[in-house]
Amino acid sequence: MGVTGATGQLTRIISQRRSHRRQWRILECLAMVLLDATLVAISFYLAYLIRFQLLFESPWLDRLRRALTDASPSHATFIPLDKLTEMQAGIVIGAIVIFAVRGLYRLRLTGTWFRQMWTITSSATIGMAFLITYYFVFQPTANSRLLVPFVWAISIVLLCLGRLIASAIMGTLYQLGLGETRVLVVGSGRLAKMIMQHVAANPSLGYSIVGFLHDLENAPGDFGRFKMLGTLDDLGMAIRSMQVDEVIIALPSHLHEQVIRTVRLCERLGTSFKLIPDLYELSLSRIDMESIEGIPLIGIKQSSLNRWQRAVTRAVDIVVSSLILLLGAPLWLCIALAIRLDSPGSVIYKSTRIGLNGKPFQMYKFRSMYQNADQMLTALLDRNEAQGPLFKMRSDPRITRVGRLLRKLSLDEIPQFINVLKGEMSLVGPRPALPREVAQYEEWQKGRLAIKPGISGLWQVRGRSDLSFDEGVLLDLYYIENWSLRLYFQILLSTIPAVIFRRGAY
Repeated sequence: MGVTGATGQLTRIISQRRSHRRQWRILECLAMVLLDATLVAISFYLAYLIRFQLLFESPWLDRLRRALTDASPSHATFIPLDKLTEMQAGIVIGAIVIFAVRGLYRLRLTGTWFRQMWTITSSATIGMAFLITYYFVFQPTANSRLLVPFVWAISIVLLCLGRLIASAIMGTLYQLGLGETRVLVVGSGRLAKMIMQHVAANPSLGYSIVGFLHDLENAPGDFGRFKMLGTLDDLGMAIRSMQVDEVIIALPSHLHEQVIRTVRLCERLGTSFKLIPDLYELSLSRIDMESIEGIPLIGIKQSSLNRWQRAVTRAVDIVVSSLILLLGAPLWLCIALAIRLDSPGSVIYKSTRIGLNGKPFQMYKFRSMYQNADQMLTALLDRNEAQGPLFKMRSDPRITRVGRLLRKLSLDEIPQFINVLKGEMSLVGPRPALPREVAQYEEWQKGRLAIKPGISGLWQVRGRSDLSFDEGVLLDLYYIENWSLRLYFQILLSTIPAVIFRRGAY
């Protein structure tokens, strides 16, 4: 009886959570509809001011007005705003209908801004075409042809800005735990790690991974912050106990029977699910999906890093590094003096690191440890607080007083801008690895050597030493596989608050 009561209570909790989640999605959708309607109405009003205030009353624009409206000053007709109320209402309602038909309100607000921008632009263009057709066919008495393109242009700008702001707000709410989607990953191989890598790299998407189920004979244990909740046979229990909103099935192709069984169990429990196809270990970020009459076609995108993009990033690397080294020269000299006065040894510490395609190079840093730090490492290995091949200690006795301050402020890494100027590093990229670390890499971890190491990267801006080694490698691989100029600059800008708030710096 007690077990039955507990099961019933758990079922009610899950049902209530799903109900709250549906209500949140409905509220989110209604809020966006209201926001879009308001912005389209404002766009109409601004277009009216431009058309009947700026162009109508300004003498210096009279020639432009006549050229666009084919009217002379004496025949120009002023239309009061209240005469265009029906037109304004029609545009607002029509815009919302077109947006809904084209699926704008089904898109997730965070992570799809460019797709939303394209949908808004194309939908506004369709709406303008309908409006022009209406004018041509019915020729209403109160109309203004010049008003239409103004409404079209202003509405696109305001709606795109509105979506960008809404996306930022929703991303913040998701990170605070409001409206997040609780996800269970089924699988523990490369595919499962890939989805966990994307979630770790994009916390604003609103997905919270409650854990994963392993598909191997030997249980792999926890994967960084992600908890191993059991085997595939524990799916039902995990869904109920962890209040799962969505299941992501990331099983290899040879486990197709388990995939089918997992899908059927999700359907039976009423839990939504998504399938990740196992495409022979290809990077899913390079998959290009099309369809012909409902038949899915899968292609492979070419590498996104072309010569032009390489030239842009290299130019930014050189300009930014030069400015930091030159403008901050007085501060760097003061740091060098403090290091020399604090402890004996050279000011600059040279360390052999592994760079692009496994090529070693000498990386420069301000010395933050005592001279014999490398010899002391052997005695401290049993006190290592990091996972994998890394060595980390919060209270490392090898760090000097000045060095501890430099590390907290990330100032010890300033000389690495010299490596950037030499072309051995970039401003953004994977953390430069030591040779002994690379010697312990698993095969999939070696993929982080495919591009130049960087001073900053996703690993650094998402938590640095607070993340496990495997999580950091996944973030590096995410950056490599999803490289774009947008992501490059996004990480570059995110480095500033990461340094200021000193997340994971020790």
